[in-house]
Amino acid sequence: TPNMLSALEGKCPSGFEICHVPVGGDLSQLAPAEYMVNRGGAVDAAIMDAAPQLKLIQKWGVGYDKIDVKAAGERSIPVAICVGGNAMPVAEVAVTLMLSLLRNVVPMSERMKRGEWAREQFSSRSYLLHGKTVGLIGIGNIAKKVAAIVKGGFDCQVLYYDVFRLTKEQEEALGVTYADLATLMAQSDIVSIHVPLLDSTVGMINKAQLDLMKPSACIINTSRGGVINEADLIQALQENKILGAGLDTFEQEPLPQDSPLLKMDHVVTTPHCGGNTIDNDMNMAAICMENIAKYDISGDKNMQSIVNRDLLA
Repeated sequence: TPNMLSALEGKCPSGFEICHVPVGGDLSQLAPAEYMVNRGGAVDAAIMDAAPQLKLIQKWGVGYDKIDVKAAGERSIPVAICVGGNAMPVAEVAVTLMLSLLRNVVPMSERMKRGEWAREQFSSRSYLLHGKTVGLIGIGNIAKKVAAIVKGGFDCQVLYYDVFRLTKEQEEALGVTYADLATLMAQSDIVSIHVPLLDSTVGMINKAQLDLMKPSACIINTSRGGVINEADLIQALQENKILGAGLDTFEQEPLPQDSPLLKMDHVVTTPHCGGNTIDNDMNMAAICMENIAKYDISGDKNMQSIVNRDLLA
């Protein structure tokens, strides 16, 4: 967006020059590029080959599933992310989706716009967030922010599952309790997903896990759509096996207009905008440019923000 470009220009290190190449634009413009900031669109081998001087690919955000990290590694190009840069905006959206679902905000608002006063229509399926059990799948920066919000503001119990368990001291500091995935799915009133899209996480939430959920529980996804088997989720929702779903990400984006997810009152959808706020753009731009400046000086391929260290040739 213009605001993002302005933020990048404002944080651009001295001596650097910015060229904006839109998705689907003329790749020949990449020829002199030494550093790349990727906001949208895929970065594949062809794009890397169009930038033969490329030293580093910097992702605007933390999800790097659209960047071919293997191809980058083969070309000795590190891929860096904005560690923690969009944690609070995405956490806020996750909690917003929880509240919207539990209190049926969207369907009641739609009915009011049609002249209907649906005050009692949804009362039998409306719930407090206060005091509920929130299960976090993944316990990275975003999930930790979600834990702080729901514990501090809503007195929730927080369970978490992650392949890398926190230390006892970390769990106590965050006020979270470890549970295996099956236990988390069965005991949580709200399941919130916060894992990256990797080969190991594709479809990790499918019919088997959804069948474990309480009929009064809902699921939130602000990570990547592919983590949930969407067909299984749609079936669970159509059969009212769970209370609802709040989704900011989908298997196919943009979400097709004929998707059943757009036709259900107990589903709240947003267009993968969790990290998009005008007042966080400057923060994200600063992290992008700081990573670039640091790498330009040090050439350190072991920087914390680099995600493909093990793949670099």
